[in-house]
Amino acid sequence: MDILNKDYIKNNSYYKKINPFRDIIWFLCLFLIFEFIWKLFVHVGEDDKILLVLGNDLTKYTEIPCLWTAETIYWFIHDVCGNHNFFINGTILQFRGSIPIDIVWGCTGVKQVFMFTFILIFYFGPPKKKLWYIPMSLIILMIVNILRLVAIFYMIKDPFPEWFISANEWYNGRVWTNTWENYIQFYKDWFNIFHRDIFTWIYYDAVIFILWLIWEEKINKPYVRLKDKLKVSGDTTN
Repeated sequence: MDILNKDYIKNNSYYKKINPFRDIIWFLCLFLIFEFIWKLFVHVGEDDKILLVLGNDLTKYTEIPCLWTAETIYWFIHDVCGNHNFFINGTILQFRGSIPIDIVWGCTGVKQVFMFTFILIFYFGPPKKKLWYIPMSLIILMIVNILRLVAIFYMIKDPFPEWFISANEWYNGRVWTNTWENYIQFYKDWFNIFHRDIFTWIYYDAVIFILWLIWEEKINKPYVRLKDKLKVSGDTTN
């Protein structure tokens, strides 16, 4: 009966249409499932620094990752790139004359690390190879996150261009009043364009997707083909 059910499913017209896209569909499902779980259990307090999980304040556990992220950014920009007008004070970083940016837990890439780990654990593929591919991917994600933040600091190093005033009035519904407070607000909006809108989605869509794609094409598919070949030859050993 079980065999008949499997044969029926495989011969079903809907299954035949969906089957070529089964892998990407499952990847997207895992992506959305993680997003749902994250939004359900993880929240940001009134201060962006505050991390609440199931109502419990876990902010103190984010202090070390935040400090490490800030110091790594400072090391890269100040020491490696030689920009000595870049300063650090705890987790606060800034170029001289630019707005100060505080590195909070959301900047550390912790969500992306948990997301990719969740996806790979529940995705298809050889479990033994996940033991090295997941840690390697997490290192890549952390490096890319540092480079993402470095790029953002360079983007906001100088004041926003004049064309951004009209663009921001449309994008965020602001009204330019040519005051210092308004200037700072538009400067923050200039930062958020890169931090919240552009680079965050590149980080999600590009890097995580590419890491999954490498797993799928270079590891999972050869693994499936090998298993099918062994089944045909009658070899059941792994």
